[in-house]
Amino acid sequence: MPVRVIIDGKEVVLEKPTTILNAARRAGIDIPSLCYDERLSPYGSCRLCLVEVKGGGLVTACTTYVQDGMEVSTETPEVVKHRKVILSMLAERHPRDARGRLAELFKRYGVEPSGEGKPELVDDSHPLLRFDSSRCVLCYSCVRVCDEYIGRLIWRTMYRGQQVVVIPETGKFGTSSCISCRACVDVCPSGAIVDKVMSSSVPDRWGETACSMCSLSCPVRVGFSGPRPVYVEGERGQLPFSAECLKGKYHWEDLVYVPERPEGPRVRSDGLWSKAGWDDALRAVAQGLREAVSEGGPRSVGVIVSSRLTAEAYYLSQLLARAGLGTNNVDTASTLLPSTGELTPIGGPLPTAPFSAVQDVDVIVTIGQVEEYHPALASAIRRQSLQGYSRLVVISTKDDKLSRFADIFVESGQDSLQAAIRAVEASLAEGGRVDVAGASRYLAGAVSLALSLRSLGGSRASRQAGVDEGVVRAAAEAIASARRLVIVSELDGTPGVASESLSLAALSGALSREGSGFLPLLSYFDNYEAVAFGVSPSRLPGGLRLDEARELEAAWKASVPGEPGMSSAEMIEAARDGRLRALVVIGYDLASPSPMRESILEAMSRVPLVVSISPTAGVGVSYASKFHLPLASHVEEEGVYVSADGRLTLARGNTVINNAMRGWEVASRLLEALGYRRRYSSSRDAWDELRSLVKEPLPDYDSMVRGPAKVDLRRMAA
Repeated sequence: MPVRVIIDGKEVVLEKPTTILNAARRAGIDIPSLCYDERLSPYGSCRLCLVEVKGGGLVTACTTYVQDGMEVSTETPEVVKHRKVILSMLAERHPRDARGRLAELFKRYGVEPSGEGKPELVDDSHPLLRFDSSRCVLCYSCVRVCDEYIGRLIWRTMYRGQQVVVIPETGKFGTSSCISCRACVDVCPSGAIVDKVMSSSVPDRWGETACSMCSLSCPVRVGFSGPRPVYVEGERGQLPFSAECLKGKYHWEDLVYVPERPEGPRVRSDGLWSKAGWDDALRAVAQGLREAVSEGGPRSVGVIVSSRLTAEAYYLSQLLARAGLGTNNVDTASTLLPSTGELTPIGGPLPTAPFSAVQDVDVIVTIGQVEEYHPALASAIRRQSLQGYSRLVVISTKDDKLSRFADIFVESGQDSLQAAIRAVEASLAEGGRVDVAGASRYLAGAVSLALSLRSLGGSRASRQAGVDEGVVRAAAEAIASARRLVIVSELDGTPGVASESLSLAALSGALSREGSGFLPLLSYFDNYEAVAFGVSPSRLPGGLRLDEARELEAAWKASVPGEPGMSSAEMIEAARDGRLRALVVIGYDLASPSPMRESILEAMSRVPLVVSISPTAGVGVSYASKFHLPLASHVEEEGVYVSADGRLTLARGNTVINNAMRGWEVASRLLEALGYRRRYSSSRDAWDELRSLVKEPLPDYDSMVRGPAKVDLRRMAA
């Protein structure tokens, strides 16, 4: 039943009870707090969130749940007086140049800090972070986020009462076991813990790009100091949850300021790396590829695109294979995962609804570790649950971070996750709550599947999965009663989870019900959108078949082979068998991120010529590559980034450092070195050619500057 409350005279209607603080935020009312963070359990230590409840007096908004008919006032004279007293006590010892949320609250309530900074209290021993205990307000958020959210114990409290302090585990930040995740930086309300790179440099100009670290491709702004990127922030106005992701905010540094990033191309000879200029390196790579084609034919060479790149880089990568090497052996690394094949009935691992759909449904189901691999989307899901917008059903392992915010948690082991999903399906079928007609559009044999699940029954399926039958029935009831339903499935390559998630989405109506959808997410190699731009052994840009290549051949002045090429999995198998003479990997290191790294690395080591075009040197580059051409990271790129749901973001105004090169330019110059006669002068040049060759309307650069743009990836890749 909906819950209705009045906050500062405004009626707020909630799908379920939540705290006063979250109900107020839903209504756009900012109740001050220093110790509250959506990722953490409510703590109530700062006492700034006190509000007045009619008939109930003063209560902490972060720990008090609303009740139907409750009336709340957030800025009464008594409440304001209380907040000023607390802030004045903090201001007595806090440095005058207050920062962050605390500085905002000082200004809001007319309180002036009067303390002095104490250099002796600054711990600068950590290579990336700085801790100034004179700014600490004892909110304990750093302690709690490290423990509850990250699962470590870097921050500790010592002593009691007025003597209590927060310190790193070893007493010195630099000697602690900190993994530099920056979660403590993100939750600190007073600037006591800061990122050195992002705090010590003031951007003198800004560029725009999209984060390449997951399939959301969130739009971000990049601050530059001179030529060097120093600051990244999400474009909250374009995508509200883009500003909530630790990976996007901080871990771009792992692609730019790390020892594994070389300054310019490198060539391996006799096991040793040596530097080379770009012209020499590209000529040598082209010569090696020509020799491989001469020795083994075009079928003996291949191109794998292993991470999210710009659309222009995707387009020119497939052109490199087809026009430069004469082969259709070009594919995304996402087809290495069993999940991709299991989702063939819906055209592969592409969402059936926009990611923003999670903000407009009454039930969200998450399967697997969404928070681990797609933290920005997890942030939106968590907020939907906390603020009473949506009920949250989590089907995952006990260490899933979203489970603490779930209304219903179906806890299973990793090996029994598929069986746990099936138990929910069986419970739905047993109650006659499945959409067989809608499922039949996506699943062959949907009728027989529904009958077999009904025969299996929720009780037996729950026992087989080792999950709580009552919880499974509650999950099925929540799904069946939803008006609008989104199912989000994190697919880490475990066989069977993708197909079972698809069955649940089809049978529950998430694929056919208006306002609902299925969002499959790849934990690794999540760049399936590249298929729409021709990175496929059997599809050309825009989804054209190989026998529809005439117009493209005329534009490229090159013949497209009529025979489909090898998929990424087939190329790795050919490499293992000694049938692949050369392999070009464009994007992140192919062997580093996936659970298949040993088998991939073994296969790559058997290829005579491996060319890695990647931002940093992972194990695949270090142990199997002949050439390493450093690729620009997303904070240095230009061109069009495409999210898995088709949102377009134009990267512009960015600068490349450390003698790296942008993806479109590496592919273009390598094409030229191979004898291709067309030279691309810019990413816009490549984009305009792509626009002219595909049937799906694509916006030009100018229209993307003016406002949001989207493309139908399913139609382009079909």
